[in-house]
Amino acid sequence: MQIFATFEHTKYLELGITELQENGITDIFAVPLKKVNVRASIIDSLNHSDGRSFLDKGFALAVVLSTILASKGFELEWGPIYWGLIGAASGIIIGLVIEIIFYKWKNKKKQIKLVRNEKHGEVILIINCKLKDEKLVSDILTRNLALGLAKVINSKE
Repeated sequence: MQIFATFEHTKYLELGITELQENGITDIFAVPLKKVNVRASIIDSLNHSDGRSFLDKGFALAVVLSTILASKGFELEWGPIYWGLIGAASGIIIGLVIEIIFYKWKNKKKQIKLVRNEKHGEVILIINCKLKDEKLVSDILTRNLALGLAKVINSKE
């Protein structure tokens, strides 16, 4: 039988492995997962969305600025259409710049927080054991804060 468990890379992982070895379970394979940094994109596609939109504030500002400048455009030399387009373009650019600055500022705070907490990636444990040891192994893993467990019974047993 194989038991798969995921852990955060903490002292509980080491304690769990040690406790398993003390109980005679020695066929243990640990795979550390590499952390993946996902970069936000400015425009989300139909098939992929990261939940972050950089253009929302830009479009809102474009509506406001184009309305204001178009109404003022009746008094200005180029007319309302040109000033409305200038307002829309400048609103999108201003909103995009604001969002990018906030995104970089929040990311910097997250990185500082991660360095302080020293969080590492997760680890997958693969444990080969006999069917009779299933309860013991499951109890040890849950007691040592496993994030998830999966069991696969080999057909040969």
